[in-house]
Amino acid sequence: MKHNSPTLRWLTRLVLWMVMSTGLLPAARSLTLEQAQAVVSQAAAFPEQGPVQEITLPDYWGDSRPDFQGRVWYRLHFTHSAGDTRSHEPLAVYMAQACSQVQVRLNRRDLPATGRLDDPISDHCNAPFLVALPPDLLNDGDNLLDLNLAGYSRQSLHATAQTAGLSSVEVGPYDRLAHRRAWFDFWQIQLPQALCAMLTIMAIAMALLSQTDRRERPLIFLSGLMLCWTLESVPLWVSDLAMPHALLEVVLASIAPLMILCAVQFLLRMQGWQHPGLDTFLIVQCVLASASFWLVRDNRLFLLSSLWDTLFVVELVLSLGLYVWLRKEATPPSDSTLTAANSAQASFSVILMGLATLTVLIDLLLQLTHKPAWMSLATVGVPLALLGLGMQAIRGVALSRRIAEAEVLGLQTEMSERIAEVEREYSAMAERKLEQVTERERKRIAADLHDDLGAKLLTIVHTSESDRISSLAREALEEMRLSVRGLTGKPVHLLDALGDWRAEVVSRLSQANILAEWKSPAEEVSHTLQARAYVQTTRILREAVSNIIKHSGATHCIVACGMQGSDFHVSIQDNGHGIPMELDGRLDRGHGMASMKSRAKQMQGQCLVESGPGLGTVIRLTIPL
Repeated sequence: MKHNSPTLRWLTRLVLWMVMSTGLLPAARSLTLEQAQAVVSQAAAFPEQGPVQEITLPDYWGDSRPDFQGRVWYRLHFTHSAGDTRSHEPLAVYMAQACSQVQVRLNRRDLPATGRLDDPISDHCNAPFLVALPPDLLNDGDNLLDLNLAGYSRQSLHATAQTAGLSSVEVGPYDRLAHRRAWFDFWQIQLPQALCAMLTIMAIAMALLSQTDRRERPLIFLSGLMLCWTLESVPLWVSDLAMPHALLEVVLASIAPLMILCAVQFLLRMQGWQHPGLDTFLIVQCVLASASFWLVRDNRLFLLSSLWDTLFVVELVLSLGLYVWLRKEATPPSDSTLTAANSAQASFSVILMGLATLTVLIDLLLQLTHKPAWMSLATVGVPLALLGLGMQAIRGVALSRRIAEAEVLGLQTEMSERIAEVEREYSAMAERKLEQVTERERKRIAADLHDDLGAKLLTIVHTSESDRISSLAREALEEMRLSVRGLTGKPVHLLDALGDWRAEVVSRLSQANILAEWKSPAEEVSHTLQARAYVQTTRILREAVSNIIKHSGATHCIVACGMQGSDFHVSIQDNGHGIPMELDGRLDRGHGMASMKSRAKQMQGQCLVESGPGLGTVIRLTIPL
C-alpha cells in the first residue's frame, strides 16, 4: 500500500483543513460572548449615562426593534490573562453577522474599520466580521468591547437578509477565526460572485445564440433571467453603493417581477406556447409591482415584497406544471435516439428549474419567519440551476443541429431516390416513344414496300417472257413479303411458323432431289414467335437449306424441331461430304455461317455447326421464346 500513502496524506490534510476551517476542532482560549448592554444612541462612543438595556445575543432588530433604524451601542466584557503561556498568540473579534455596518472599540479606543455608519450605510450583511485586537490595547484582566452597529429597519428592506442585527461575538485566536471567515466568505461571497460572473458570460452567449435561429428566440428570456439575477446580486460585489438606501431597495425589489416574466416566458415558449393575454399580464404585473414598491418605500416594503414574492413563486410553480403538461402533449412516443435525448434534456431542464424554485421557496419561508439565515440557498442554487439551463440550451442547439442534419440527409436520400425514379420513368417513356416512332416507321416502310415494290415485282413475275427473270422476281417478292412481315411486328403462332418452314424446306430439298425428313415437336405447341424472330429463323433455315443444296452433295436431310423448357430447338443434319479441309476448321468463314450465327445472336439464341470431311454437317439452332 506504499503507493497510496501520498494520496492518503493529501486527503487527510484536506479533511483536517476543512474541519479546522469550519471551527469544529476545539481551540484554546476561544470565548463566546452572549451577554451585552445595549443603548440606542448616535454618539461617537458608548454613552456612559444613557439608559442601558441588558440583552442576550444574538439581537435581531426585526424582533427587538422592528421599526427602528439608526445606531445601537453594545458593550461586552471579556477577560484576558497576560500570564497565559499562549498570550502572545494574536487575538481577534469574530461576528458571524453584524448587519449592516459595525465600528469596534477596545477599552474605549477605536479600532481601524472601513465603511460608513451614516445613510447610505455600508452593506456588510453577507460576510462575517473579523477584527484583530492589538495586544497593546488589551488589559490583563477585564476588557471592554464596544460595538457601534448601524442598520435599517426590516420594513424598509426588500429581504430579510439585510435586516439589522448582531450575532453572538467570539473572541479567540486570530488564525483560527480567520480560517472560519475564509470558509464562510467562500460560500457566501466568493462562490456566488464567481457564479454571477459566469452567469453574465452565459447570458451574453444566450443572447447571441437567440439571434441565430428563430427557433432559439426563447433563449433571450433565459439571458434576461441570468442578467436579472446578476443585478439582484450586486450587493455581493459592492458594499458601498452611491445610491440612497430607499431607492436601492426599490430597484432591487423591482427586479423580481422581471425575473418571473423571463422565467415564465422561457419555460412556455421553449414548448412553442405563447398567449397574448399572458404576455400582457406579465408586463402589467411588472409595472404594478414596481409602482407599489415605489409608493410604499420605507413604510411597508418588506411586507409588500414578501406578498409579491409569494405570488411569483406560485406563478413559477404553475408555469413548471404547464411546461410538463405541454411537453407530454407535444412529444409522441418514439424510439428515435435523438428524440429520446431531446426528451431527457427537457426533463433535466424541469429538474433544474424545480431545484431553483425550491431554493427560492426555502429562502422565502425563512424570510417569513423574520430570521436572517447565515447563508441564502438561492445565492448558490439559482445561479447553478441557470448555468445548467444555459449548458442544456447549448446542448439543445447541438442536438437540434444533429436532428436537422439527419433530416437533411434523409431528404437528400429521398430526393436521390425520386430523381432516380424520374430518370427511370423518363428512360422508359423515351423507349416507349422510340418504339412507337419506330413501329410507325416500320409500318410505313412495310406499306411502301408492299404497295410499290411488291406490285412491281408481281408485274414482272406475270409479264416477263424469261423464266430466269420471272424466277428471280418471284424470289425477290418472297423476300420482300418476309421483310414486310417482320416490319409489321405481328406475332406468329409457332405452329403456323412450323407449317411454313416445313412446306418451304421440303419443297426446296425435293426440287434438288434430296430426300427431306421433317420431325415436328412431340408435344402440343402453344407458343408464339415475335415477328423479328420469325423472320430471322426463316432466313437461317433458308441459308442452311441453300448450303445443303449448293455445297454438301447430300442425298438425305433430317430437320428435327422440339421444345426444351422455354427454348425452341431446330436441328438440320445432312449426309453430305461436310466442310472442306481448306477452310482449316474455321466454319464462320464459309457458306454464310457468320450471318446465321449473327442472326441467332440477335434473338439472344445461338447457332452451332458440327462438321467434318465425309461426316456430313449438323446445324443446331436454339431460340428462347
